[in-house]
Amino acid sequence: MTIPASLEVDVALVPSLARSWRPAVCLVVDQLRASTTIVTALDLGCAELLLAVTLAEARRLGRERGSLLVGERRGLTPRGFDANNSPAELIAMDLRGRSVVLSTSNGTPELCRASAMPATLVACLANAGACAAAAVDLAGSLGVGIGVVCAGTLGQLTLDDVYAAGVVVERTVEAARARGVDVRLGDGAWAARRLASTYADPLAALDESRTGLLVHEIGAEADLELCARVDVSATVPILRPGSPLRIERLERTRGPELAGV
Repeated sequence: MTIPASLEVDVALVPSLARSWRPAVCLVVDQLRASTTIVTALDLGCAELLLAVTLAEARRLGRERGSLLVGERRGLTPRGFDANNSPAELIAMDLRGRSVVLSTSNGTPELCRASAMPATLVACLANAGACAAAAVDLAGSLGVGIGVVCAGTLGQLTLDDVYAAGVVVERTVEAARARGVDVRLGDGAWAARRLASTYADPLAALDESRTGLLVHEIGAEADLELCARVDVSATVPILRPGSPLRIERLERTRGPELAGV
């Protein structure tokens, strides 16, 4: 693997800021709750995780593949779906060997938009360290920088995503320096990192966000507790382009093999 002299890292505080980015290893953060749901599903042994932007597409894929339907619209479970976009609900289910179709308001569409990047990973607090380390290795193999995209809510900034992005940036700096690589942070990365440093407790940041308030309103407080855990998973979800788009667990390899993503 080629070790670059320096690594550019930036954060799109809202999704539209990423539209003009050059090719990069893209880390999509939808902290409450799609990113955590995806990591949880893979940790629970989900055999196939497909993405659907529309509910109609999700239902079609569910019928064709016998998949569980997981997702939300405005925080609520769509008609006919098996579970909300909820790590807590998934933990109560047996996902081992099952196919899952995920469709959410913000995270799923942003992952689809990011599919044109050389590599797209799913990041959250739960896998912050593992995802950051994988991104640094991928960036070195592909000869590109790293861009963290906050999925936000309907294109608007959300505190929970920016906070999680700041933690991911901090882990990225640590991983790069451990490999002897200097990091150059863009303004968005500096802003997210600074914001994250103002909170001693991840749960406080999630609670104060408008997405956190919505989670309270729908009675999904158990998800807040689960989503506030940091570095509890070694799973790094990677987007695999195609029709339909799918998410797989990245098998960590240090070396040129990563260029085959």
